[in-house]
Amino acid sequence: MEKISKIVISGVPTLKKDAKIGEAAKLIIQKNKGCVVIIDNEKPIGIVTEFDFVKNAVSGKKLKEPISNIMSTSLVTMSPETGLDEALKIIDTKSFRVYPVVQNGRLEGIVTKKDIVHAFSDNLKFHRNIQNFVLVIFVLFELFIFVFSKYFSFGAKW
Repeated sequence: MEKISKIVISGVPTLKKDAKIGEAAKLIIQKNKGCVVIIDNEKPIGIVTEFDFVKNAVSGKKLKEPISNIMSTSLVTMSPETGLDEALKIIDTKSFRVYPVVQNGRLEGIVTKKDIVHAFSDNLKFHRNIQNFVLVIFVLFELFIFVFSKYFSFGAKW
């Protein structure tokens, strides 16, 4: 089964935990990644997504407030070695759209729910194509045996 490492998005923008909300907003716009991972000593401790900005804009948060006021800290991370089937189980039980990919405590990138579902779907399509190919070969073999036995009955009388 394919691993998360095949679909990880690298170059994710990061900020330190003492950053301000305005810095995160600018970074999301500049990098066009949809999120900023908040780190402390290279270890991810939180994430801020575009949705967090929309949700907190209504609550009146100021751009000069600490990023910790709006970041999500209940991170669910995945390893680059996480299989797609396991990743699907994780996204089925959690309500997040973005998952940091962490190896040895360091941020490697992110994967999105959409990317996981597409990769899994592509993997299923590939396996179905292989099954269909094998089925066609089997039917052609059966047809060959039928024709071969009918015309070349090797002395058997029908």
